[in-house]
Amino acid sequence: MKTKTPPATRVLDLVLIGDGEDIAALTAIARRTGSLVFRSAPTPADNGRQRVFLRLHLHHR
Repeated sequence: MKTKTPPATRVLDLVLIGDGEDIAALTAIARRTGSLVFRSAPTPADNGRQRVFLRLHLHHR
């Protein structure tokens, strides 16, 4: 019986600054791909924009 080693995983921390719709779209993409690990609550940024922190696990094949 052969055992497969899991693919190497990298962690990527992102800071997104933009309007709520843009952040929601990028969060949805990360969630659908299975890479989203953490998303912070939005905090105010400049000019009415929001800041969100995302942590992603990137699986390499």
